[in-house]
Amino acid sequence: MKKTFKTFALMLLTAFAFSSCVDVPAPYNLPDKSSNSGADGGSTANEGTPITCAEAVQLTQALADGATSTQTYTITGYITQVVGDVSKNQQTFWMADTKDGGKVFEAYWANLPEGVTAFTAGTKVKITGKLMKYVNSNNGNVICEMKNATVTILEDDGGGGGTSAEGTPVTCAEAVQLTQALADGATSTQTYTITGYITEVVGNVSKNQQTFWMADTKDGGRVFEAYWANLPEGVTEFKVGTKVKITGKLLKYVNTSTGVVTPEIKNADVVILADDGGGGGTSSEGTPVTCAEAVQLTNALADNATSTETYTVSGYITEVVGNVSKNQQTFWMADTKDGGRVFEAYWANLPEGVTAFKVGTKVKITGKLLKYVNTSTGVVIPEIKNADVVILADDGGGGGGQTGDVQHISIAEFLAKADVNTVYELTGIVKNITNTTYGNFDLVEGDASIYIYGLLDLEGKNKNFSSLGIAEGDEVTLTGKYKLFNNKPEIENAQFVSVKKGDGGGGQGGDGGGGQGGGGDLVTDLVNGDFESWVSDSQPTGWKSASSASNAVLSKSTDARNGDFACTIKAPGEANKRLATQEMTLEAGSYTFSFYAKSTTANKSQTRAGFVPMKDDGTVGTYKYGDFFDLNDSGWTLVSYDFELTSTTTLCLLVMNPKNSDYSKSQDILVDDATLVKK
Repeated sequence: MKKTFKTFALMLLTAFAFSSCVDVPAPYNLPDKSSNSGADGGSTANEGTPITCAEAVQLTQALADGATSTQTYTITGYITQVVGDVSKNQQTFWMADTKDGGKVFEAYWANLPEGVTAFTAGTKVKITGKLMKYVNSNNGNVICEMKNATVTILEDDGGGGGTSAEGTPVTCAEAVQLTQALADGATSTQTYTITGYITEVVGNVSKNQQTFWMADTKDGGRVFEAYWANLPEGVTEFKVGTKVKITGKLLKYVNTSTGVVTPEIKNADVVILADDGGGGGTSSEGTPVTCAEAVQLTNALADNATSTETYTVSGYITEVVGNVSKNQQTFWMADTKDGGRVFEAYWANLPEGVTAFKVGTKVKITGKLLKYVNTSTGVVIPEIKNADVVILADDGGGGGGQTGDVQHISIAEFLAKADVNTVYELTGIVKNITNTTYGNFDLVEGDASIYIYGLLDLEGKNKNFSSLGIAEGDEVTLTGKYKLFNNKPEIENAQFVSVKKGDGGGGQGGDGGGGQGGGGDLVTDLVNGDFESWVSDSQPTGWKSASSASNAVLSKSTDARNGDFACTIKAPGEANKRLATQEMTLEAGSYTFSFYAKSTTANKSQTRAGFVPMKDDGTVGTYKYGDFFDLNDSGWTLVSYDFELTSTTTLCLLVMNPKNSDYSKSQDILVDDATLVKK
């Protein structure tokens, strides 16, 4: 009886040791190694709406007594007081927006991150979960809290432990050797960061985690296991071929049934270094927009909504906010160096080898637009969260890509160069303009020629070629760096310097004929590119695939660029529609598919060119497209798409009329004078 009473008294004492809820929940357990089903694959949560501790208190106080918010939030602040001991990998603490801010918001039985043995006052953290307004039934005290929150260590100023910082760098092979030296079932005391390639993905994603094997080479097989690794923000799944680095403590796991030893890190933090086969994140390019355009698109979203489409925003860093944390940093950007705070890159990912972002650097960031609204002030911030960043130029102040001394050489000399660090100045005659939005053309000097994939203006802006007044036959001087792409020399970030007007000569692709693009031989397999021949009023000759590539509703139009007829692609509504050619077989080589298009109304519309290869059974393969081109109803826009075939391929060429979205209203568009050129 005494033993029972003492046990009961001890339970009461434990309960009252905490100032929050009367009913202490059963803390969450770590995943069981015996099962790989993902049902208990860790407790890492997705990011919630970012708020401060003060904002969290205001939102919580607005709830009904005892109520929990329906929305998930992520609160960033400092641990100001730790309450009680660790129990089942959880511990309670108070936090505030400053280190000495006192008891502002409570993280009640928060989950300790992997490798953290206890929370420590002074540590900067972010916690994710739902807000709860707890009311003590005895004294009526209200406590604003988050229960069983997921915690990320941002900075440890006082000893927070954890694996948020980089560990000792090792290869996969070295990690295996270190793990094998451990006792069976033991975990290393030290944190390591392992770099390698994902060679095999095991199972599906569960609770934002997934297991994979990695090695020091892409074909290295199953060397080291990342067991229930945390998916980075914006990555939906891990994929084979991706280069990654994982951070955590080594574990020598021994299967008790078979005795097989697995060297692994459990619940590792993962950083995507390179995606060669698809890393599932935002590494690929999005729809290119300026900072000003990004703001317009973001403002059109609902409050706190995220765009469904991915965008790539180019501009200059105008202000850097705060320090680097977990290889991320926040900055503001604009279309000009002195443009001020126009668009925010919130906790953007630092590129490999970059230690901090700098004001004046020209960058492009990729991700989904977010219209963040501060619940306290109502201030709207247009932003991309956790954006992937590419440094375009860093001359201490942006500079549009031209750093250091500029060396003037001939095009022939440039083609023979392999120095990627020098900025070169080239002069030549403009021929074969194939894109008047970005500025795609051949730059020719004597017998030497190089193709320019987009020309930046004097301020380093893209999509501004028409403002430069360049025509075929003009002599243009530009600058840029040497780049080798698909074994062909290119000018990286080519930037306009000057133009000397010529006699208007310089090849095809201007305003006459079909605009066959960047030189080369016209491919006759493209039937009825001028749309003058029609099987019926709804079907142009040669523009009907035997596969599902064709899905647009078409009609004959007398609003033609040349000849009597053009083709109307009807408004797609909520799904993209495709005008497709009949199947054709092309040999290996480089091609340019071009056509002219325009809107039928004053409302903005877009189109893009592409192709789809056919499988052996006659069904479609993977659709491939070029850039979006903006259209208007005041004139015809030349749309072009360069692609390369590595072997003889049967395919359909495509003209897309895109669906209703946050960048374009669905409407009828006109197409005329299509050509296919082999370069």
